[in-house]
Order: sequence, then structure tokens, then C-alpha cells
Amino acid sequence: MDLNGRKWINIKKLLRLSRNFFAVALTLFLLLLAIWEFKYLIFETSYFELKKISIEGNYTIEKEKILALSGFRLSENFFKLNYRAAEKKLRSIPKIKDVQIVTEGIGEVLIRVSERESVLLVLYERKFYELDSEGYILSVLNKNVRVDLPILTGVVMPAVNIGENVRSEIKVKSVIGWVTNLLPSFLTNISEICLNGNEIVLITNNGIKIYPGNAVNFKNNFELLNIVLDKFQKDGMKISYVDMRFNNEVVVKPIIN
Repeated sequence: MDLNGRKWINIKKLLRLSRNFFAVALTLFLLLLAIWEFKYLIFETSYFELKKISIEGNYTIEKEKILALSGFRLSENFFKLNYRAAEKKLRSIPKIKDVQIVTEGIGEVLIRVSERESVLLVLYERKFYELDSEGYILSVLNKNVRVDLPILTGVVMPAVNIGENVRSEIKVKSVIGWVTNLLPSFLTNISEICLNGNEIVLITNNGIKIYPGNAVNFKNNFELLNIVLDKFQKDGMKISYVDMRFNNEVVVKPIIN
């Protein structure tokens, strides 16, 4: 092969390589352009803005407080939301037992919370500690306490800060367990719960002491208790105490003038 022929082959190879390079470069350029446009569409346009925030399950906690602590804001980019961080912040509220954040649709978020329910007030060192069924302190008050909750007296609180747990105190734990085995209607007329040793004593709104025994026994004889109390009230007789520690019996000791 002569020299001119070799030069022609080399030129053809160069042309082929240049065309391949151009094709690769063009492909990369178009790919980068597509990525940039996709990123612009996702993060820069209003189509993926957060348009609606719904909150469910809150009964005592204000929606504004939940929204502020979540860190979510309308019009911010939907894909920049950090669900895990928001859930962690919301769980720092003592009254929130659990929280779940889910996507409802493009631009819509649902914050679903589960609140802790108060079951008992503990009077300790002139303060009222509001407890839930797991023994967590939900609030600490000096006054304006909830009148629908029974008040436990005569116990020592092992913790006094909101959000702390007091179930390490056996007496408090036992009363919580006793109360949570009953519907709220069973405790409507009970103003105070105290302990006689390890034995629970109930005090009604009228100042009558009741020795209820275990929660099951108290529940089973509750209707009979109300019948007896109503009869004594109608007869104008005052009651010293009621003993329900024996199965299917309600023993009443009247006050004899």
C-alpha cells in the first residue's frame, strides 16, 4: 500500500473517532440538560409546593403548636420535607404518645398524632401531677386542675418534671393499674384516692370512704353500691364507710347519732 493510501485510512479513522466523540458528547450534554430540567421542575417550580397540611388525633394540643414544631410551611418544596425529623420533634411533646406523617397526595401531608390520656392526679408537695396510664407526667399544676380525674394522696413522687415517668413508685403504679381497669363512669363520684398501707381507699364527693377491694370486684358490685348509697341518702342516713372487699357484698357502716 502506498503512502497516500495509508493517509486516507488514517483520515477515515479520525473521522470515525470524531463522529463517535461528538455523539458521546452530545448524549452527555442532552442527559445533563434533562437532569437539570428535571431538577428545576421538581425543586424550583410551584407544581411541587406544599399546598395542604392536615392534622388529626389532637384533642388537647393546639394545631398551631403541632404545625410549628413540625417545621412544615406551606409553599415550601414538597420533596424537601424531612418526615423523620418532624416526627422526632413532635414526640418531644409529653402529651403525644405517637405520631405518623404520611403523604396524602402531591403537595398534601397528613400529621396523625395519638395523645396520651390522663387517668389520675397525684397531689404531692402542694402540686397536682397529671399522669397517663403509663405513668408519664403530662402536666404540673398548682390550681385549675381537672375535676373529672380522681386525686391520689399520700404517696411520694419519684420524679417531678413533665415528661418523666413515675411507675418506679410501686404505690403509684398499683393505683394507676387499678384505675385503668375501670371506665371513667365508675369514678365519676370519686374525689380522692388514698392508701391504707397497700390497700386502696376511695373517698366520694360526699366524703364517704369506700374500701373497694380489687378493681374487678368493685366493677361487679358497682350497681349494687349505687343502689345502697341512694337508699341511705333517701332515708336521710349518713354513712361512715362502705366495705366492698368481700365478693358480691356491700357492707355499710352508718353514722349513728
